[in-house]
Amino acid sequence: MARWMLVDWNAGDDCFVIPGPASGAAIHSRFHTLFPDDALVEMVQASGRKATIPFRALPGITLEMGDTAALPGAPVAAGPLLYVMERLLGPEGCPWDKSQTSDSLLRYLLDESYEAAEARVADDEEAFAEELGDVLLQVVFHGALLSGVDFAEIARRQAQKLVRRHPHVFSHESWDTPDEVRRQWEELKAQEAPHHKSAVWVYPALVAAKRLSKEGILPESEVYQEVLALLKVYCDQDAGKIEEILADAAWAVAAGGRVHHQDAEWALWKKVARASRESGDTSSNAR
Repeated sequence: MARWMLVDWNAGDDCFVIPGPASGAAIHSRFHTLFPDDALVEMVQASGRKATIPFRALPGITLEMGDTAALPGAPVAAGPLLYVMERLLGPEGCPWDKSQTSDSLLRYLLDESYEAAEARVADDEEAFAEELGDVLLQVVFHGALLSGVDFAEIARRQAQKLVRRHPHVFSHESWDTPDEVRRQWEELKAQEAPHHKSAVWVYPALVAAKRLSKEGILPESEVYQEVLALLKVYCDQDAGKIEEILADAAWAVAAGGRVHHQDAEWALWKKVARASRESGDTSSNAR
């Protein structure tokens, strides 16, 4: 692992290895939100003597000239990717990237997640690692477009959430079985502030369409009515093969979209999103 060295404390650069002279209290103040209190910091004195201390003990130490402190993780692990993204979105960056919004990028966030899952199921470790990088790119990209929240804040919140939901690891709780952990996880999650909006249309398009249909939200187009009537004819004629008929019909729609250079899944996803928004779906409370 590359060891990042703080060159100028006042410049605000993140670091992995911090050289002295430096105040342990200042180090703790800057990085305490990134690591749990019991995480270990490796101290190396100028004489070569080494020691490890818990992160909570940093305020009580001082780094002298020649001393170093190695943090338990690299705060700049995504540094190179963040730098590239900043360039892409900068004044001389990529026109396509600079034209994107959080909404326009949603399909890629979903697509890349599906491709990562495909690589994992296919047991292709190399492809899985690459696809996880593509998912990470989407996280960094979306984070760069948020106002008031950057990637560091996203990572900090997630780290804090994991520490909070794992008191059996980072505190004095004792949960011994996966079932106990899962039950306590749900109880801790229920204690957190809920999100105030929901949107069923972020599910895969057919799942979202089924959910809206149960609420009576349906297209009024002639195409919808005629295709539905045709499906009814086929299903009534062979009630024992309804699942196969539906699968073939969905496949035919996908193939028809390909012929016309369109993605049927994405087309339905966008239509369901519009219908959901028009029906006021995003105003409902949900966790």
